[in-house]
Amino acid sequence: MAKRLSKALRGKRRWMGVACSPEFENRSSLQAHMEQLWNVLGIDSNIRLMEFYPASSLEVEQITATLDASQPFAYAVLQVPHPSFALLRTFIEGEDSMSTHKLRSCTSSGKIRLVRERMGMPKPSRKR
Repeated sequence: MAKRLSKALRGKRRWMGVACSPEFENRSSLQAHMEQLWNVLGIDSNIRLMEFYPASSLEVEQITATLDASQPFAYAVLQVPHPSFALLRTFIEGEDSMSTHKLRSCTSSGKIRLVRERMGMPKPSRKR
């Protein structure tokens, strides 16, 4: 049995809360768009879509109220490897990123709990 890596040796990552275009109705459509976008922009494709709330879901009302958004978007949480974080942030942080890339960064942190709190996302139930 392989020995488990210590915390210091594991890959570093950041969590990013993202507003997405309301056209993404399900997780797979957003995932396909992101993979295509990462290839075009030359970003590492190890970015994982951890949570997704389409614009039509009940949770989006709570998120929109927390963020004081003028219109409902779809929202997601991404797990980004540390080396790719700065490059990704430059592409999706600007005000025009929603029109050009259909994604816009809302918040980021080293802890997913903080991203959820800042965006007003519910904590998903644990499956056992």
